[in-house]
Amino acid sequence: MATTVFTTTFPLENTTSSFNDIELPTSILVCTYVSCSLSICGAITIFVTYCTVPQAKNQTRRLLLYLTIADFMSSSGNLLGAIRYSVKHRHHRLLTDEDILKHCHHPGNICTVQSLITTFSSLASFSWTIIIGLHILLTLVYQSEWCMTTISKVLAHCVSWGLPFIITMVGAFKNVFGEDLSISSGPWCWIRGCLKNMEIVKWMTITGKGWEIATYIVTAFLYIYLKYYMIKRRRREHAPDLRYSQISMHLRDDDENYVLLWFVLYLLRIWGTARYGIFVFRVIHGKDVYNFDETDMVLMHLQSIGDSAQAFCNCLLFCVKDTTVRRGIWRNLCWRERDRQLRDYNQIH
Repeated sequence: MATTVFTTTFPLENTTSSFNDIELPTSILVCTYVSCSLSICGAITIFVTYCTVPQAKNQTRRLLLYLTIADFMSSSGNLLGAIRYSVKHRHHRLLTDEDILKHCHHPGNICTVQSLITTFSSLASFSWTIIIGLHILLTLVYQSEWCMTTISKVLAHCVSWGLPFIITMVGAFKNVFGEDLSISSGPWCWIRGCLKNMEIVKWMTITGKGWEIATYIVTAFLYIYLKYYMIKRRRREHAPDLRYSQISMHLRDDDENYVLLWFVLYLLRIWGTARYGIFVFRVIHGKDVYNFDETDMVLMHLQSIGDSAQAFCNCLLFCVKDTTVRRGIWRNLCWRERDRQLRDYNQIH
C-alpha cells in the first residue's frame, strides 16, 4: 500500500504551498478498495435483479438503472485511481520538488482517464438523482406521465449524460485534470495541484462540488414537498396508511424507498463537501491549504468510504429492502434449486 511522505515547500505558479511531514495511511486505500468493491458488486446486483425480477420493473426502477450505471463508473474510476496510486507511489518515500512538479504537469494517462471517468460519472449521478425525484413528484402529485413520452426520455438522457460530458470535455480542454500529490488530496486524481488555488476552487466547483451542493438543495426541497403532500393527502382522505401505488398506477408501494436515496446521498457525500468547504475557507482567508490535521484525516477516511459507496447502499435499499425484489430473488433461487433437484431425480430414475 502507498505510504507517500511529503516534506517540501515549493512554488506552484506564483503560489507557495507547504506539505506536512506525514504519511498517507494505508487505511485510506483500504477504505477505498473495500467501498469500491462493495459498490461494484451492488451495482451488478441491481443490474441482475432488473433483468430477472420483472414484477419490480417500472419507470422509477429504470431511472435507478441509469443512476447505477453512473455509480458503477464512479466506483470503477475510484478503484482504478487507488490501484494506480498504490503501484506508482509504493516505493516513493520522499518526493522532491522536481518529482511533484513533474507528476503534476505530466500526470500520466491513467491518472487523466481516472479524472475524466469520475468527473463525468459523478455529474451524471447527481443529475439522475434529481430526475428520479422529479419523476416521483410529477407522477405522484400531478399524475403526469412525462417520463413515458419519447421527448422526455431523450431530454433526460441529454441532460444527464450530455451535460456532464460537455463539462468534462471543457475541463479536459483546459487541461485542469491531473494529480495533486499532496497529503490533503488523497489517492485520487482530479484537479491538478499546480494550478493557482483560486483556479483549483473554480474547477472543483464547476466539475463537481457546485453540482453536488445544488443536488443537496434540490433533493431536500423535493423531500419536504413530497412529505408535506403525503401528510396532507392522508389527512384529507382519512387514510394514514395511504401508499404511492394507491395514488398513481405508475408507482409501487416500495417506490417510497426512493426518498431515502437522498439521505444516503447526504450521508455518503457530505464528508467530501466538508473538505471542499474547508479548502475554500483556507483559500479565501489566505491560510495554508495543506495544513493537514486530525480533522482532515477523519474526513478523508469517511470520504474514501462515502464517495464510492453509493451503488452498494442503493443495492441495500432497492434490492434487500424492496419487498418485491427480495421475494423475486428468493423465488428465482427456489426455482433453480427445484429444477436442480428435478434433474437429479430424472437422472436417477
